[in-house]
Amino acid sequence: KRKMVNSTQKRQKKNKPQNEVIDDIPEEEKLRLIKSTGLFNKLEAENERREQIDQNDPFNYGFTFQAFLYTIPLCAVYSMLDVVVHRQYNEDVSFIPFSARVIKMAPIIWIFVYYTNKHVNKNWIQLLMFLGSILCGSHLIWVINKASYYGVMRRCPSLATLWVYFIVQLRLLPSVLSL
Repeated sequence: KRKMVNSTQKRQKKNKPQNEVIDDIPEEEKLRLIKSTGLFNKLEAENERREQIDQNDPFNYGFTFQAFLYTIPLCAVYSMLDVVVHRQYNEDVSFIPFSARVIKMAPIIWIFVYYTNKHVNKNWIQLLMFLGSILCGSHLIWVINKASYYGVMRRCPSLATLWVYFIVQLRLLPSVLSL
């Protein structure tokens, strides 16, 4: 008879869930314990410290300033590519038309960078930039190989600048895959 009881007890123990959490402390007592340990005060102090660090961070600028900072090197890339393409076909690069092209391109680059840089960490923007990088790179190769020299001079600087921007903004793996 004793063996039967033991086997019955063993079966009952096996049927009990082992990860059962027993929570028999009343809510008021839980709140009193948390307040007495000072966890809320530590959490508030940590949040205030983080806000202070964010306010004092010299690299925590708004998206407008970040877009401006990206626009300067992208305009330099556009300018360099424009000069290189014109010199490739032995065309003279005069200052006035060259400056006019760069001045026309700068606001377009700034607006594009502003809107894409706001959401650059979102997956759907990363996907669009990945696809845009593949399309820009493929079209750039096609333009260089198949278009007339005038078409190359008109399309290559802007396409290559857009391609460089996409590559810079992508995460590492998509950036390498899109090359």
